[in-house]
Order: sequence, then structure tokens, then C-alpha cells
Amino acid sequence: MTQDPNDNSSFTVAAGEQATVTLQAVQCNCNTSAAFDGSAVGTQSSDPDVYVFSIAGVSGNGKVFAASCEFLAGDPVTAHYSVQVSGGAGGAFESSSVFMQLPKAEFQLFFTIA
Repeated sequence: MTQDPNDNSSFTVAAGEQATVTLQAVQCNCNTSAAFDGSAVGTQSSDPDVYVFSIAGVSGNGKVFAASCEFLAGDPVTAHYSVQVSGGAGGAFESSSVFMQLPKAEFQLFFTIA
């Protein structure tokens, strides 16, 4: 896996590569949900929430990981989630943090098969 140097939410992966997305809550409770390619993905562990999925397809196919991170009204304005992405064939990266929005903030990561 490699990360686009101009867009830290975009990655290039090998067909069939396993990806891991870790969402770590900072100054808030860890409460997330996610989908990959339109299908719900369950967490492998919680706090941090860890999502693992395989990226199948042919060269040039694009896939999307979409997540929602919940916040509470009592959370400080500096509350956020850190986002880490790693590939089964190598590569570990940080994407942009997800900052507080009530009641939740949503974001996407984009994967292109090499």
C-alpha cells in the first residue's frame, strides 16, 4: 500500500490486499461505524476502533471506506479521532484527523487497485 503524497485520504493497493483502519478517540468516547464498498464493516477491536477488510477487484478499480465518528455535546472543542491506515502487504500511514462536529463527523478513504 502507498499513500498519495498530495491527498492523505487516497491509497494505492494490490488486488486482494488487506487494509486496516484504526480510529483512536482523543478527548471523547470512541463510538464509530463504517462501511467498505457500500457494505457495513464490523470492528475487530474497540477503543481504538479497528476495521479490517480486503480490497478485491482488478487494476484501476476504486473502492471507498466511509466512516462516521460520534461526538457528545459535552466533549471539548479539541476532541477528535486520529486515523491510521495500514496495508497487509506493507505501508502504514496517518490520514487527516476527524475533528468534532455534532452529533457526528463523517469521512472517506479512497483505495485504487494497482
